[in-house]
Amino acid sequence: CECRAGEIVQARRPAARIPERYRNCRLQNFKDLQNDSLKKAKAVAKRFVDHWPAVDAGLLITGPVGVGKTHLAVAILNELVDTKGASVLFCDFSDLLDRIQASFGRGSDESQDDIVEPYRDAELLVLDELGARRPSDWVREILYGLLNTRYNRRRLTILTTNFVDEPDARGGETLEARIGAPVRSRLWEMTQLVPISSEDFRRTHRARAFG
Repeated sequence: CECRAGEIVQARRPAARIPERYRNCRLQNFKDLQNDSLKKAKAVAKRFVDHWPAVDAGLLITGPVGVGKTHLAVAILNELVDTKGASVLFCDFSDLLDRIQASFGRGSDESQDDIVEPYRDAELLVLDELGARRPSDWVREILYGLLNTRYNRRRLTILTTNFVDEPDARGGETLEARIGAPVRSRLWEMTQLVPISSEDFRRTHRARAFG
């Protein structure tokens, strides 16, 4: 019945671990008026939701800070929970690494496998801020292990990152430099690239608020 369906949706929302700041993110309130890249990104996200679960690849959403990458990724999660009853999960990659490091301490009730397993098997995972943590062999090992397991289990992943494949005019690091060649190679097969180019919404909003 509709009441039972509503209860299931309500239970799945907290299970998705979406941060409070992003729980009202929807495709309808994603601001796509500034340029074509925003409109195209929103169209890709809408197509992803409309076709679910008959979706062949995840999404790799790239672009500078403040252009709505996380909003768009979480909007997909919220739409799928509300309209398709999907089991989804949000993960800030830096937070995940912090939890794993904390598990190494004495008296920890969690092991690395306990922490990572829900992210390995989620029907759809949003992995936010890919490449935000300084690269190291350990970080790349955790990332590759997680993504490779999801690949083998045929689970879809949506990733957001501030890094792109070509160095910028200032010679900034590329995505491959941040996450390693094996991970970037895997993502070519696992995801559709969704580049966004726009102004920083946060800076523009604050300037207008105090202007």
